[in-house]
Amino acid sequence: MAERGQLQAESPRDLLGVLLAARDPESGQAFTPAQVRDQVATMILAGHETTTDALFWALYLLALAPEAQERVADEAASVPPDGSGGPQPSHLSYTRAVLEEALRLYPPAFLLVRMARRADRIGDLDIKAGDVLAIAPWVLHRHAKLWEDPAAFVPERFLPGASAIDRFAYLPFGVGPRICIGAHFALTEAMLVLAEFVRAFRIELAESRPVLPVGAVTTRPDHAPLFRVQKR
Repeated sequence: MAERGQLQAESPRDLLGVLLAARDPESGQAFTPAQVRDQVATMILAGHETTTDALFWALYLLALAPEAQERVADEAASVPPDGSGGPQPSHLSYTRAVLEEALRLYPPAFLLVRMARRADRIGDLDIKAGDVLAIAPWVLHRHAKLWEDPAAFVPERFLPGASAIDRFAYLPFGVGPRICIGAHFALTEAMLVLAEFVRAFRIELAESRPVLPVGAVTTRPDHAPLFRVQKR
């Protein structure tokens, strides 16, 4: 039995097990119970709510764009299955483009905040060590100087062979050393869920009231719209 205040794990079988088994490579110390709690809380927020938001906005956009929705359904139905019976992510290029475009228009993390480690200068602005800077993916993703027809839903801009996108114009997962550690997993997970859902069901809005984005930790809808879902 573990002593009081200590957490132990034998062979990790899930994320919690990995956290319990993790050791600092220099000191050999494990996470404290409080640190494990904080890591789990972060994963629930960053790994659940953000992905849920991304899927909602992707489905909302597809409900408004029936032709794009049918293209996702056709792609999901035509690609060869993987070992689990589902579609192979590498074959879902259009589905991925839909998700990436949804993340552009409605980035779950609409605002990123960083503290300057040392003095710097950005254009005509002097930055002091300790200054807090806010970077808004929402603004970057819809900037008319960075995107053609920025308010339009155009998944094709993310398809293979499309014009290259400036790395610092598209930041749904952040950038640099603090980029979201679960970016690849989240995108793959959302892509598979979206493909399977649209392959099985046709979705359309059941109301005319527009859905507006609200910034409340993540980019959420201002209300829960009604959808009409029909089995294909």
